[in-house]
Amino acid sequence: MPTAGSPTPSFLGSLRKRQTVVVSSRDPGGEGKVRMWFALADSGRIYLLTPSFSLKARRWAKDPWVRLRAGGEIFEGRVEPVGPADFGPDQPLLLERFAMAGAVTGEALQWMLESGSHQLFQVVGAPPDRPET
Repeated sequence: MPTAGSPTPSFLGSLRKRQTVVVSSRDPGGEGKVRMWFALADSGRIYLLTPSFSLKARRWAKDPWVRLRAGGEIFEGRVEPVGPADFGPDQPLLLERFAMAGAVTGEALQWMLESGSHQLFQVVGAPPDRPET
């Protein structure tokens, strides 16, 4: 059963054992699922990085709902954009986890976000209602 609010300790424990997570997004035509790399901060903050031209990024612009699956654990929430000013103490983690996407330095990650080539999101609780179509 999906959880709302904050991710449960069980869900976070399942994430810590994995390199990727299955992320669902939705649009009026249905749901899409994709396996994604993620970053999990010690605080429990979950980050997702995606190219701006991806279908999921376009879906999230209209409907920020997401469902994350890690093993048998499920969490539903919404994505919120994260900018360079919001990295804080998580920047080293973001560089470690997203280096394969080109974020090998703080400046590179900042450029990726400011140029619009990629978008960084955090996953938070309380999924939104389905938007009117």
